[in-house]
Amino acid sequence: MTAWQSGGLVLGYFAYAVAWVRGGPPERLGAGVLLLACLVANHANGWEVGDLYPGFIIMDSAIFLVFGWLNFRSDRWWTAVAAGAAGLIVLGHVIRLLDRSFAHGAMVSAKIGLAYVVDLALLAGVGERWLAGEQPAGRAAWAAANRMTAARRGAPAP
Repeated sequence: MTAWQSGGLVLGYFAYAVAWVRGGPPERLGAGVLLLACLVANHANGWEVGDLYPGFIIMDSAIFLVFGWLNFRSDRWWTAVAAGAAGLIVLGHVIRLLDRSFAHGAMVSAKIGLAYVVDLALLAGVGERWLAGEQPAGRAAWAAANRMTAARRGAPAP
């Protein structure tokens, strides 16, 4: 694993944690999808057909579809940036399918760079929410969970 890949993982996990704790529903959904993709990536890497990795094609296409859907369902600008970067990753897969002279290393390099764009867009979206003074979804979710737990125990809700 190169330093860029390691740095991308560190940035990604940091962005997902910050988005989960400080972000709203779109940021939390984006962080959850990207974290799930990180967990599935090891299995996708093991599925090799010739010199192609169909697991990554399917995973990256799913990420593109989720961020594209999120872009049309929310009023956040960062979802357009993330959907665009994910779309370019999928376009790289299509180019690699059509032109076998496109090197695997070039595809991996493009994917790493565009993944940085997605992670930074997610962080910027959380930063925008914070600068606008909007409440993160995390507090409301924890408060609702505390109320439900207290109600099950029969204790007064906080």
